[in-house]
Amino acid sequence: MFKIRKPIALDNPDLERVKMTPQMLDYDSFANRGRSQYLPYVMSFNAANYESPTINTDKLGFRLAHDRDGRALSAGNLEAFAGGPINILVGASPALGYGASSDATTVVSRLAAHDPDEIPWLNFAGHCFNATQELMLFMLHMHRLPKIHRIVVMGGFNTLVMSRLPEFIRGDLPPFYFCGEYYEKFDDIAEEHGAELPPTKLPKWPNETTAVPPVEQTLALATQETLRCLTTWKYLAKSLGAELSFVMQPLATWVRNPCAEEQILFDELDRISRLGTWQHLYGDISDASVAEQYADNLATGCHSLKIPFGNLVHDLRARPGDEWFFVDRAHFTDLGNDVVAQAIHRHLQ
Repeated sequence: MFKIRKPIALDNPDLERVKMTPQMLDYDSFANRGRSQYLPYVMSFNAANYESPTINTDKLGFRLAHDRDGRALSAGNLEAFAGGPINILVGASPALGYGASSDATTVVSRLAAHDPDEIPWLNFAGHCFNATQELMLFMLHMHRLPKIHRIVVMGGFNTLVMSRLPEFIRGDLPPFYFCGEYYEKFDDIAEEHGAELPPTKLPKWPNETTAVPPVEQTLALATQETLRCLTTWKYLAKSLGAELSFVMQPLATWVRNPCAEEQILFDELDRISRLGTWQHLYGDISDASVAEQYADNLATGCHSLKIPFGNLVHDLRARPGDEWFFVDRAHFTDLGNDVVAQAIHRHLQ
């Protein structure tokens, strides 16, 4: 069971995260669940028409991406686009660019800046999304898009996290972030309309009554769910005449020991986290050996599906150890975004 800590204001000017990564205050506001929009079939999605110096979204909730000429483009705002093919980056918050200092410094915008064919890229990522939500989001909005040249799916970690939830949360279909609250509300509505519920209601999230499953089981579930989604992505991409690739996102603990700046931020985040330290929450899946096994599983599956696979963990490991890549253990600095974008292009070539 998680022990809830006394909250510390995230905008406290004494915090190192405020001094070193002031853009995170905009992300704190953006990620506030009071701003999230309900999206049928996907559940929640990015706040629509969000404006800040750091992150901006269109009328649909898609984050703006900059092309090589600095024009802001998105799935809901293609007026500035003169036509021709586009590329899309699919994923969760790392693909969204959570942590970047501006829309122009996200992975998507840096992909456009480095694109050898000078093709614009669109941001098709959602905060706290799993592999199934990423797929559903595209299916709901693909009719808005012009000709698609490339679809790159960057993911791995969120689906892995969801795969280690207790059985009463997981069920037979892939769970999503905050799904426990949805189940509770649904039970309340059903009970109001005469449904007979079990004598004892299910435990409330995030209180877990069972230990997390063995890592091997978690890896198997996450791999299975990711490959199921990639199978559908393959059918869609083929029907659209688009090239599909999958790249496994890098997690700080999977890459290397933190540099000096990262260590300061990680230590502070552990100290102020309301739910406990990163090791307490995700220690079982944070080891580099887990990343290797996960990458092997995904690479084997992608090979069988004839989908190109890239392991971004290895790309970041090859860089100097003193480079500051992460604002927290899952999201990138501007340098990290640029390095990841260049690595993706190398995999595509």
